[in-house]
Amino acid sequence: MRFRLPDPVLKLDPADFEARRWGNDVMMAVEGVGAFVRCLLPVNLSHGFSITFALWLAVHPSDLQIAYEVWTAPEYIDLELSGFVANSVEPWGTALLTAPARAVVKDPDHVPYIVDSSHELLGRVIADEWPHRKVLDAMP
Repeated sequence: MRFRLPDPVLKLDPADFEARRWGNDVMMAVEGVGAFVRCLLPVNLSHGFSITFALWLAVHPSDLQIAYEVWTAPEYIDLELSGFVANSVEPWGTALLTAPARAVVKDPDHVPYIVDSSHELLGRVIADEWPHRKVLDAMP
């Protein structure tokens, strides 16, 4: 499941968004809204299934600058980001929105993976197995 934009950006008029936006489909800054990096959130499902959400992590602008500088360099593998989930993820909905998260690069050919969180629910989403029907039935 791939989120096209961070939730806070969806509130903008499309023309206003384009005028205030810098970036691409893996990192962006939107003047007056924030800086974002696409990250993967893998979720273990029952019966051996899994789903990976390609969501946005709100990061400090200086961390976006670091990500931009190393994205295509060998140092990318060492990139670690801390931020806040910038999408409502079903079936958990807005309970995950703004949850603190840490992301690391596990594979240089992928965007960073969210690996842990101090947020109780997001920590469980990362670590636990979820009923596949509950999660898949919530998909649009």
